[in-house]
Amino acid sequence: MDQKKNCGGRDCLSGVRCSVENCVHHTIGNECTAGHITVKSEDATTKAETFCGTFAPVDTWQYV
Repeated sequence: MDQKKNCGGRDCLSGVRCSVENCVHHTIGNECTAGHITVKSEDATTKAETFCGTFAPVDTWQYV
C-alpha cells in the first residue's frame, strides 16, 4: 500500500502532519516529506517526552 502523496512536487507521507517549519522535510500545509519517521525516547510517558529523530534543520545559507 502506497502511503505517499504529492505535496507541491515532492512526495510526502499521507497522514503525517508536522508544524516544524525549519525542518528540511516540512512542506506547505504542514506535510512531511521524510521517507520515514523516527520517534525517539523509548521511556516516554507523555507527548512532551517524545521528539522526532528524523528532524534535519534547513540549511539557511541556501537563502543568502
